Amino acid sequence: MKKTLSIILILSIFIHFSSCERDDICVDGDTPFLIVGFFDIDDTTNFKEVNSLRVRSIDNNAIVADQFGSFGFSDRSNVTDSIFLPLRIDNSTTTFEFILNSAGDEETGNIDTLSFSYDVGEQFISRGCGFVANYNNLDTIRTPSSEDWIRQIRILEPNIENNPTSIHVQIFH
Repeated sequence: MKKTLSIILILSIFIHFSSCERDDICVDGDTPFLIVGFFDIDDTTNFKEVNSLRVRSIDNNAIVADQFGSFGFSDRSNVTDSIFLPLRIDNSTTTFEFILNSAGDEETGNIDTLSFSYDVGEQFISRGCGFVANYNNLDTIRTPSSEDWIRQIRILEPNIENNPTSIHVQIFH
């Protein structure tokens, strides 16, 4: 009887520990943001502040604002150098309105609309993280007008991967 009880106890302990899965903790599983820097059109090496900036996503009619420390700016704030923007993973374009001197319920600021086009590529990170989206062949589309506050756009890095700290797109104003 003691032998049978010992065997059952050892067998149940073995089954218990062999059925456990190891915990997969995701450390590097974030889809990267588009990093946009604002520069002086007259001195292209210096950042230039953008006053009362509001960024609105046209695709879902939402204000891109820093509620959780993700985007680097809050709604209608003065941006001194750069911001982070989320790109869509379910489409090959994302369109934003960049509004300078934004104010009021009826928008009175100077609105420039930019569309970013790209190819979405998925990369498997791990079981815990799953897949992340990377963006390749970044391009921008805008229709200039006489009232644009954005004067020039330059793409520095057409491939967006692994949340780097360098700027992908320069906006000159």
